[in-house]
Amino acid sequence: MYLKNIAIKNIGPIDELSIQLPFNENGNPKPLLLVGENGAGKTMFQSQIIDSLYEIGSNLFHDVGIKGAEGRNYYKVSGAINLQIGKDKGFSLLSFVDSENQKIEYFDKIGNVTKQDFTSAIADYSLSPNGQNGNQKHEIVIHDTIKKENLEKEWIQEVHIFQPAYRYEEPFWKNEIFKDKQRFEDKVNYTGVLGKEIEIISSTKENKAYLMDLVLDFTNNRANTIDQVTWNNINSILRKIKKKDNIRFGIGPRGGYRVSIVEVGESLEPVKTVLPSIDNLSLGESILLNLFINIIRHGDKPPKLTTDIRGIVAIDEIDVHLHTDLQNAVLPELIRLFPKVQFIITTHSPLFILGMKNVLGENNFEIRNMPNGEVITAERFSEFENAYKVLKDTQKYEADMNIKIQELNKPIVFVEGPTDVKYIQKAYQLFAKEKDLQNFDIDIIGEDTGTGTKNSNNFALKNAKNFIKSNIGFVKQKVLLLNDPEENVADETINNLLYVRKMKQYDENPLQHGIENLFHKTFIDQLKEAKKDCFQYQVIGGEEKNLKIVNGKKVEICEWICENAQQEEFENFQYIIDIIEDFLKVQ
Repeated sequence: MYLKNIAIKNIGPIDELSIQLPFNENGNPKPLLLVGENGAGKTMFQSQIIDSLYEIGSNLFHDVGIKGAEGRNYYKVSGAINLQIGKDKGFSLLSFVDSENQKIEYFDKIGNVTKQDFTSAIADYSLSPNGQNGNQKHEIVIHDTIKKENLEKEWIQEVHIFQPAYRYEEPFWKNEIFKDKQRFEDKVNYTGVLGKEIEIISSTKENKAYLMDLVLDFTNNRANTIDQVTWNNINSILRKIKKKDNIRFGIGPRGGYRVSIVEVGESLEPVKTVLPSIDNLSLGESILLNLFINIIRHGDKPPKLTTDIRGIVAIDEIDVHLHTDLQNAVLPELIRLFPKVQFIITTHSPLFILGMKNVLGENNFEIRNMPNGEVITAERFSEFENAYKVLKDTQKYEADMNIKIQELNKPIVFVEGPTDVKYIQKAYQLFAKEKDLQNFDIDIIGEDTGTGTKNSNNFALKNAKNFIKSNIGFVKQKVLLLNDPEENVADETINNLLYVRKMKQYDENPLQHGIENLFHKTFIDQLKEAKKDCFQYQVIGGEEKNLKIVNGKKVEICEWICENAQQEEFENFQYIIDIIEDFLKVQ
């Protein structure tokens, strides 16, 4: 059974929304991602779906729902409490189809809703309200015995689950007496004709028992061909989460929960224990394992490949408790394993959405922005991609910095760019101090990519200062961060290991930015004549001001200066040499 259409009016923050759920050309459902600020109606949208599943399921099975003194209780509270302030009527409509394309419909109305209100939301909707004030819930009742039996069979074989944002998994280290108590002591696991939960808040116990049975069968060579499918399914989930192709579940040592994770050789026999128990998975890994084992467990009657499991899986705030890499790289890969499952997901994570784009392709899932449900087009992905690029650049930058400070064999001077390195080395040569260059290293703060530099500027120097200060215990040699003249940076010395200094500023030089400010004005005038195409002025109020070097021309200028300049042109670089000599003297 799949959801085909949903319409909501005047419920919670949702004024009016009508969505036709997305499907591929082959009839498989595309994942639907709901985004928006807190309070935008994402969870309200999902609550209508789960309420309808409970109502339809209760029509098919006597073990779905909770009985009360006055009959069966509704999953979702109905009535005016859900209406927008100032509105006197509202509704939610849902239209499903089964595997034979038979329509199943459901509505939940408040107030005097008319048939015209329904058809304006979903044109081919069949159910009619009662035309009276008050609340009403209704779902299509299937009177045809054969059709009802087919739908019952479909529900048993398929997946119809909701995993809310308040889901949790018990950690292995929590004392048994404190488990499943307090906040969730009224949790009910339904057993009976359907034999499966619809809302899953915690599934640790169920999934541990399920995994243990499978592992014992395969350890004792009792598995048949059909069970082999389930065995492969659960191990494919594990491999995606751990990002290792040569692992599987195994039997662990006595004394705790005995499902372990083992590395296997070519014969698939264990060669090494990776984790003695799945209790040792991180919280994020455990949550992902349970999320997707739930789908396999609910869809294995009879066992089938992940690519053949069908149904509806609604997950609220799917990114909760997940590290960025699990959101971006692992979660989309897990979703891709189930192409016939209709995922209806809420998320706050741009990294997860970017991962979905990278793994599935942006045309193979749909994003709706709540509360009005408009589709977010491909152009919006650039915002997410830029944010992720900044994050990855920062992570790589910090990793590179960590390597550099760990490998220091002698004091190092970090500068903003590669031309700074060349100018300082040239100054030492012109001042007959070239041998002193052997006493320290000089390098750019970032990375030379071969076509330019990356993460090499004044911001990178500031980031380096903060990073080194936070990791000062790892610094074996002294570090000098030498800033360009125009930077607003105060001298700073930390633990006689980290030195922050700035080059002197010369106001008469028309080049106020960069190390080139240290050259005399007369020399810059000569340089402008020799390299006219390398300079430009910023025009302010009709006047040419703020001489700048054209982007991409700094290296060309540096080569010309180093070839033509004499010691007198480098006179002001003595200030830099003095800074470095003082830096080297201090013990």
